[in-house]
Amino acid sequence: MNRFWHRYIRPLIDIAQPSRILEIGADSGWNTRNILEYCQAKGAQADIVDPAPRPSLHEVLKQYSADHYRYYPLKSIAVIPQLLTPDIALIDGDHNWATVYSELNLLHANAEAAGLPPPIVISHDVAWPYARRDMYYNPDDLEASQKHPYAYRGMLPGINELVEQGMNGILANALHEGGPRNGVLTAIEDYIASAGIDFHFYKLPFFNGLGVLIPAARMTPALQQLIDSFFTAESLLDACIAIENDSMHLRAILAQTETCLSRRTEALERARSVIETLSRRIAELEKQPVH
Repeated sequence: MNRFWHRYIRPLIDIAQPSRILEIGADSGWNTRNILEYCQAKGAQADIVDPAPRPSLHEVLKQYSADHYRYYPLKSIAVIPQLLTPDIALIDGDHNWATVYSELNLLHANAEAAGLPPPIVISHDVAWPYARRDMYYNPDDLEASQKHPYAYRGMLPGINELVEQGMNGILANALHEGGPRNGVLTAIEDYIASAGIDFHFYKLPFFNGLGVLIPAARMTPALQQLIDSFFTAESLLDACIAIENDSMHLRAILAQTETCLSRRTEALERARSVIETLSRRIAELEKQPVH
């Protein structure tokens, strides 16, 4: 989600002017740093939720005053009922239908109890691969009825079945893509359909997708104007440039890796040739009579 911050998320936050922000899924703390810088500058509060972040998150948290945040090393489903209603919630935690659907409904229930509209929700992974396919960081955390059959195999665009060589093969991915109760985008759509209030929903389909869900009660003309600007030809061209830069960076890394592997392969072949030559020489010497 960090890649969306400067062009999309921060402008939205600047217009919405939240006094409380919720981040679900902090990971390394890249986006947490952005959130805490905003909170420190504006006097806002942040709730940071991640039960298993990378160690670097704690280094990020140490750099900011604890007056502006609370960190919860727990699952989002356990934490949300304890929290005050945020004005904006950034969701980038477990990428599966059951978790996201529960998070949205818990946020809604909290807001309703406080007499407030639900928060603006910014969600990552509303495009491939997890828009229509569940992923489980810890499958045992969910009941059998809450998850699809899964395997620790990878994914390729346009292929429904999991593959041995593909993206995110080290994670538990649902065996099939699509269908009911499968994926992050499906969870958002099902929540909108069942919530009983009006929403505006927008999707940016690149960098695994960013969804912006705004309750009608929180929409303003300035916010609508900003959202509309995300889809202008100029903005989409900027996005294409960013995607191309990202692609070129990945290709450069791949080319560098291939070059390194080729050099190591050549070195191994030279070493093998030397070993074979020496082995033959040793064999010849062993055949010679000893004087």
